[in-house]
Amino acid sequence: MRMRCALILVAVTALVGTAPGSAAQDRLRIEVSPRISQAPAQVRIRAIVTPSAENRGLRISADSGEFFRSSYLALDGADAAPITETSFKNLPGGEYEVIVVLVDSQGHATNVDRRTVTVTSIGR
Repeated sequence: MRMRCALILVAVTALVGTAPGSAAQDRLRIEVSPRISQAPAQVRIRAIVTPSAENRGLRISADSGEFFRSSYLALDGADAAPITETSFKNLPGGEYEVIVVLVDSQGHATNVDRRTVTVTSIGR
């Protein structure tokens, strides 16, 4: 019984101590919805950014290979809102890779997050 409790304790400690991601990776996380929709689609992108004096912008793009849309949203460093939302309207059918890049004060990409979105067309 003691041995089983010790093994359980070790397993739980190992799981808690090895949470995925690092502090740098956790600076940007995105949510994209809906993941599947019908053309012409409106896709909403929510970027959750850990405030930092270095944060200056978000480059957001949706690319299907046949259609591309992008936007740049300025951030006010440590004073920026932790959640920034935007949307792309009237996306035609296709499988899109939505990419959000966090940009620092030097214009360099510091973090990237991506999701796949499917927009179906009638007759497809």
